[in-house]
Amino acid sequence: MADWRVVYLEMFVRASRLRTASEQLRKCEARVEELRASLEKARAAAQDWKAKADDAEQRVAVSRREAEHQAKQLERLQAQVARADEEHAREAEQLRARIADLSEKRARDAADLRAHLTNTERDLTHTREHLMLIDTKLDILEGAATVLDNRTRSILGAPAGDPKVTS
Repeated sequence: MADWRVVYLEMFVRASRLRTASEQLRKCEARVEELRASLEKARAAAQDWKAKADDAEQRVAVSRREAEHQAKQLERLQAQVARADEEHAREAEQLRARIADLSEKRARDAADLRAHLTNTERDLTHTREHLMLIDTKLDILEGAATVLDNRTRSILGAPAGDPKVTS
């Protein structure tokens, strides 16, 4: 009978181990399912992060291209500004030179006008003097003509204011 008990005990131990192993197997299978679900979540999250990273890389590439384009455009604009500054400086210098030339010409013209005015004033004074001389000579001639007219009338016997006598 001892064999029967040994066999029964062995079966009991085996059944107990089998139940323990079954429970461990169920726990392991549940854990495996949890880990599979977690792995799927991790894969999905990794895919999301990979998509986000790809999107971010694309945006970075676009931003870099845009930055390069902006840098080239900035260089072009700076070159244009430099050329415009040089052009303005050249134009300003030309205008300064023209202003200096015009100022010098105006000063020469003013001096010429002053000299011409002086000459004209002198000529006017000289002309007035000649006009006074001529006026004086005309007065003398008028007086002489009057004297001669009076003498001729007195010789002819006509009254001095008579309009019939003609010379």
